Amino acid sequence: MEFSGLIKIAMHGAHPCDLDRRDWESGSGVLVDSVVPWIEQVLQGCVEVGRPVMMQACMYLMTPDGDFIIDFLGEEFGKDVVVAEGFSSHDFKMGPVVGRILAEMVIDGEVVGFELKHFRLGRFEEDPKGNAKEFEDQVSSHVNP
Repeated sequence: MEFSGLIKIAMHGAHPCDLDRRDWESGSGVLVDSVVPWIEQVLQGCVEVGRPVMMQACMYLMTPDGDFIIDFLGEEFGKDVVVAEGFSSHDFKMGPVVGRILAEMVIDGEVVGFELKHFRLGRFEEDPKGNAKEFEDQVSSHVNP
């Protein structure tokens, strides 16, 4: 949804929830407390209002480690089935490169120029939490607790 003259700012990461029992209102105070200092610091002098003028709760699915899955399904399917998921609402900005990777996988059966080990589906068999994070800022505090 577009609103003229407004900037969309989103806070990534939240607590896990039950899709059928979610509370669309919870966390709005946390959002304001987190976003207002960021607006004041980053957008100082660029915006007329230093706080949200409207808020909307949104949901998205994430893999346990917050990383994408881009892989061949394998086993009896070999390279006939390509899997790409877990984009956690980042798919729009990653669309061009992911599209190129998927096209190469489907057409050529391999990808040239991109290392996809980090995005393997099988990483969850090795560790249910997926990829280890080396730095705190690589993942929300609500992922991989």
